[in-house]
Amino acid sequence: MTRFFTVFILFSILFVTSVFAQTQKDTIYTFLSKTPVVIDGSDADECWSTATWHAIDKVWLPHITDVMEEGDFEGKFKVAWDANYLYILVEVKDDILSDDHTNPTDNYWNDDCVEIFIDENRSKGYHQTNNNAFAYHTSVFYDVIDNGLNLRNNLKMVMDTISENIYLWEFAVKMYDENFVYSNSEASRVTLTANKLMGFSIAYCDNDDAANKERENFIGSMIMDETHRNDNYITADYFGTMLLVDPDHTGTSNSELHLNKKKVAVYQNSSTDKIVLSQIPEQCDKLKLELYNIAGSLVRTMRVSGLQAEVEIGDLKKGVYLLNLTSGSFSQTERIIRK
Repeated sequence: MTRFFTVFILFSILFVTSVFAQTQKDTIYTFLSKTPVVIDGSDADECWSTATWHAIDKVWLPHITDVMEEGDFEGKFKVAWDANYLYILVEVKDDILSDDHTNPTDNYWNDDCVEIFIDENRSKGYHQTNNNAFAYHTSVFYDVIDNGLNLRNNLKMVMDTISENIYLWEFAVKMYDENFVYSNSEASRVTLTANKLMGFSIAYCDNDDAANKERENFIGSMIMDETHRNDNYITADYFGTMLLVDPDHTGTSNSELHLNKKKVAVYQNSSTDKIVLSQIPEQCDKLKLELYNIAGSLVRTMRVSGLQAEVEIGDLKKGVYLLNLTSGSFSQTERIIRK
């Protein structure tokens, strides 16, 4: 009984860490929306009913270890995608909603706003005065500020009040590469595809100080080292990782994820409810396996050694799963169906 309890606790910690405490080593799995998404500030779209909530609860400023006053702020978000947009749904509980600066490009970080960090190809690096990545400050008046420019055309957004002090923000974000030019933005527009790896984080600037017109807290979606807690608007080095997933996609044999061209053979043995792995590259010492459900939640994780292995899935619910295999620079993703 003691051993079972210990294993259960360890599994629970892995699950909570994956969903609620993202670091630079974790990946948010974002699933394709099969139906059109209407940007109206509601969660009525089909994609939101299956997407997983991720918390915005790490205090980046004034200090990563600071704790906000109870009732001051709570936040969470969901993500989805199609060829044209990355969709984001953000729920915010904020006791004081404010925007005290008349000029939208003046002190925009000191007003209440949802800040969306996007690195289209996860290239990382400096972006404060170029378009290698974006840090969109989206205000309650629908201004979208980055690098001192109002980039309203780069995304669609609607915010609605769903109850007292609780607000729902819905976004459709266009993707651009580093060649983005404000006067001709569509020339650098990027079409989204399955297995695309992106840099992504999200944060909230919370301004409760009407007298000083300064933000009180800066709260993010992932754990940040104290020395870099306010660096995401300067560099994309510390953005989180996002993988675009199509559950009906048959595999990733031509994906940029195949940093090692030798692919692990993955097949299912329906008679024994097992996933069988073979032809595991010798350099993949202690191959890490992560199994995610269609909502993007981690349901199983383990490590295997040797040239072949088996993974039991008979206890899982019927449905589509995503199997992620990693070892050092090797990475591979496969779709699994539990019948």
